[in-house]
Amino acid sequence: MQKKDYYEILGVSKDATSDEIKNAYKKLVKEWHPDRHTGENKKIAEQRFKEIQEAYEVLSDPQKKAMYDKFGYVGEGSPYTYERNGNGGFGFEDMFRDFLNDDIFNIFFGGQRTSQSRSSTSGSRAQRSPRRGEDINTTITIDESDVFVGKSVTIEYDRYEACENCHGEGVEPGSKWITCSKCHGSGVVREERRTPFGVFINQYTCDACGGTGTIPGETCHVCKGAGRVRKRASAVVNIPAGVENDTVLRISRKGNAGINGGEYGDLYVHINVKKSGDYKREGDDIIIDVRIDYVTAILGGSVVVTLPNKEDVEIEIPAGIQPNEKVVVRGKGFPNMRNGKRGNLIARIIVDIPKRVSSKEKELLKEIARMRGVTV
Repeated sequence: MQKKDYYEILGVSKDATSDEIKNAYKKLVKEWHPDRHTGENKKIAEQRFKEIQEAYEVLSDPQKKAMYDKFGYVGEGSPYTYERNGNGGFGFEDMFRDFLNDDIFNIFFGGQRTSQSRSSTSGSRAQRSPRRGEDINTTITIDESDVFVGKSVTIEYDRYEACENCHGEGVEPGSKWITCSKCHGSGVVREERRTPFGVFINQYTCDACGGTGTIPGETCHVCKGAGRVRKRASAVVNIPAGVENDTVLRISRKGNAGINGGEYGDLYVHINVKKSGDYKREGDDIIIDVRIDYVTAILGGSVVVTLPNKEDVEIEIPAGIQPNEKVVVRGKGFPNMRNGKRGNLIARIIVDIPKRVSSKEKELLKEIARMRGVTV
């Protein structure tokens, strides 16, 4: 069998995109359709029409195209036939399989096809199966002092709840879902269109029932068939001691009601901790800068700091402490969110050295310098 150059038949290059291949095919199909030709030209058109369809059938299929590019040949012969109102000749029913989402009717007779989904083309019906409700996210702000003991906060927010009148069914009590009269329960509408070129069949998802095949006998007057209504809701958020900034807490089934009887979604609460002091948190530890006088650094002493929970903690300063040394006070940090044990208070020592001193203090310092053999 003589090798056919499908790219040459469609008039495209080997690196043509799928859109370029499709556009070339549309143009050639319109030009070479047998019904546009008469006499000897009709036979030529029929042969050319076969080749165009065969080329497109291969080049529009990624797997077949890959095989053709590698081996130069795919299968045997053309898979197409043409039937004109059942009277024989060339038919191109399969051609429309590739153009269910294109304006194929416009190509031949200027009509417009009703749009359809992939599921409708296969004749499958969408199911009224339960679907879980959407989750809801919200943010609350607490003071840093609340972190030490935890806190319960009642919040209000809007959400969808199951309709109390129809219990989420979408139909009035005593009524029920009935078979859709438009699609007769299939979820798909099938339309036939007779043209000079043959009978074209178009399928699309039923717009009356949304593809489910059923419609409410009597729509619920409260939720208008949705099965859920928008309401103001409240929830108690128990914030544990030791919670960190940007922690997210999940409260089960406090989100939106499900659809078709599906379960409720969840409520996600994002915690924002409002900072209240010049210190930082590392895990459960509190890191704080403590400024002391140079005399305290030399002789030792103590200093009191106040924590975010208003607790006063005394820090013992050892004699001779150096600048930037750290003093650790155990058990005075933030509580751990899991076990409740408190971390540590870590004080970084900043030694203040005065730029000016009194004349008396200056004389005393000079005396100390002489005692230590320091030249001033």
